[in-house]
Amino acid sequence: MFLGRSLLSLVFTLAAAQVADATLYVATSDRALARRADTIVAGTVRSVEAVATADGGIGTRVTLDVEAQYKGRRTRTVIVDQPGGVLGDRVMWVEGAPEFRVGERQLLFLAERGDGTTRTVALGMGQYLLRARAGHELLAERSLGAPVVGGSAVRRLRFARLVRTIGRALATASGAAQPVARAPRPSPVTHEVSVGAFTFMDRPSGRWHQPDLGEPVVIGVDAAGDNGLGPEASLAAVDAALAAWTQVSGATIALQRGGSGEPMPMLCDGVSQIVFNDPFGEIPNPGNCSGVLAIGGYCTAGKSEIDVLDGVQYRRIVEGNITFSNGFGNCPFWTEANLAEITTHELGHTIGIGHASELDDEPSPVLKDATMYYRAHFDGRAASVHPDDIAAVRALYPGGDEPPDDDLDRDGIADAADNCPGSDPTLGLANPAQSDLDGDGLGDVCDPCPLATDNASCGQLLGSRVRARARGAGTLAWSAVVDTPMTDDETLARVVLVSGDGVLLDTNGTAGTPGRGHGRAKGHDKAKRRMKFRGTNATLSLGSVQPEGFRIRLRVRPFAAPTTPVSLVVVALQVGDSSYTAPLICRPNGKFTLACTN
Repeated sequence: MFLGRSLLSLVFTLAAAQVADATLYVATSDRALARRADTIVAGTVRSVEAVATADGGIGTRVTLDVEAQYKGRRTRTVIVDQPGGVLGDRVMWVEGAPEFRVGERQLLFLAERGDGTTRTVALGMGQYLLRARAGHELLAERSLGAPVVGGSAVRRLRFARLVRTIGRALATASGAAQPVARAPRPSPVTHEVSVGAFTFMDRPSGRWHQPDLGEPVVIGVDAAGDNGLGPEASLAAVDAALAAWTQVSGATIALQRGGSGEPMPMLCDGVSQIVFNDPFGEIPNPGNCSGVLAIGGYCTAGKSEIDVLDGVQYRRIVEGNITFSNGFGNCPFWTEANLAEITTHELGHTIGIGHASELDDEPSPVLKDATMYYRAHFDGRAASVHPDDIAAVRALYPGGDEPPDDDLDRDGIADAADNCPGSDPTLGLANPAQSDLDGDGLGDVCDPCPLATDNASCGQLLGSRVRARARGAGTLAWSAVVDTPMTDDETLARVVLVSGDGVLLDTNGTAGTPGRGHGRAKGHDKAKRRMKFRGTNATLSLGSVQPEGFRIRLRVRPFAAPTTPVSLVVVALQVGDSSYTAPLICRPNGKFTLACTN
């Protein structure tokens, strides 16, 4: 199914977005979490309280009755302090902070801070919700709700397997596991209220009121910059990100860099800041280029200060903050261009824009291409906003003196003549080649079914991955899974890879002539349900997998690799009368000319 959005539905989506989110994870393994944690426990949430501190902070205090302990000082009760929360009409939200509800069973990887309080390691990375499915064993599930860099994180696994992983990690860790030096002590608070749950708030969402008054949103920036990149590169990345949102025509938001000032902790203190190097130790220390890269969020005014836009209520944002971690300077992904992309994404959150999508297997190439997609692209885009991002900011801050662009996706083709026009938020993708294999008037990169005109019947390719090398004659390997069973009449197959620059691969050889160049299925065993197609330079194998579905593997040699960087590829499969597709994000990779995944 193609998930597109009109401007009307964009307004609804924004109204239901998380109140404040600007946290970024770098993928880390459960073994690494186990080794970094001071305490690992499983238990039941007894109470959840919103607390206020004397310095203006808002947090959430969770009491967990321990049922099993795998690391740390033995205790019957654990108290966990997490940043952010809702206290009366004051809101401070930090994206990626784990959710807690009274009565839930959870497994937590915990770290003790210098002040004696305890937090989950890497925020939501350090939490698993334990669920018992009818007729099945206990499952451990994780819901991150924040962008992930460097791959995807485990979302669900068997609880028994998680416990075994923890045991192996601790058994192979260097030196004996040491208990925490002292029992955690709760930090002093000035006010606390039992709330029963600490969850992502979904409405009303937030927006700044300054654009309605013709005023800029001013955000201070730490002049010291990142320790690894230095102040010049750090401030250049931030300035580019501020400009990316400000320069959108047809939107009134203007973001401006303010003075550096003195770095402050992440509090609702009326000071909007971007701070580098985590000077107040608010982020768990990273390890092996993994962990929490940045945290952030915003504070809103009281319930009486509400903006109404197209009938939707928004709380007024009065402060936005982003704090970057200290310790990623030597990591290969930590570059000025990627810092600019990260900052652009996080600033989008601080002005009220939610994620374009949080699906790993997002079927819409438009949403997957958005800078506000929940996974970082790191494809060289740096500080740039794409058509879905632009549609969102125009919906949230409508107006402006300049008319909307007539070439929103910057592909050199006016929207009126473009078969993937950027002015349509459901279609907008750079598509200079204008390829249209099925001749339905939609460009292949934005077509929900590039090899068939019946878009509604197109299936989805899951877990899709492309790897291509340019050495020698060049080779390409592609694999994916389809969640529908194979049938006996699948005697012809075709695979196409296409980007905005045109068709990269077509095993059919001639568009519009399905199946030419392929032999019929060989070795078709109805019990094992395996099929193989051979062409002049390609071998395509299909094999059934449980419970229902089949896996596809393609190998092509020779393969003419693209000579320019590719950031997004759409792959389409046609097997018999059935069609499937998936958009893939491509990232630079020294080993491969193309390295693309779902």
